[in-house]
Amino acid sequence: MAWLVVSLSLIVIWVASLCKIFFGGTSNSKAAIIGSNTPDKKNVMFVFAHPDDESMFFSPAINYLTSNAYNLHILCLSTGNADGMGNIRKDELHQACAVLKIPLQQLRVLDHPNLQDGFGKVWSVVCSAIYVCPRRGFVH
Repeated sequence: MAWLVVSLSLIVIWVASLCKIFFGGTSNSKAAIIGSNTPDKKNVMFVFAHPDDESMFFSPAINYLTSNAYNLHILCLSTGNADGMGNIRKDELHQACAVLKIPLQQLRVLDHPNLQDGFGKVWSVVCSAIYVCPRRGFVH
């Protein structure tokens, strides 16, 4: 039952985020992790657990945003090295960003020891938040 509540909560948050992006995004602030060269564009940062999430789950949203002149940034929290293929998956992410028209200087892939990919791995919320919300008082 708990997994159902968590799943539904995540879906509601995801839908609310998309509505904010498409209908109510008014922030012209700089991206928190990587600086922007174009201050007149709205900034959007996608945070993924590992490479391929951008293509599997978010490519329609990314295509919409790039075609409407949004300034996209991607933070990937791991290299996806669960099967020892982290470097290959990282290269595939670079290729996906080229296809999705996201400049590579606006992509950051982490390889933190506490954020390694793998079945049964549990990531620290604090460690993830350090990179996702650096302006909230976390220091890295």
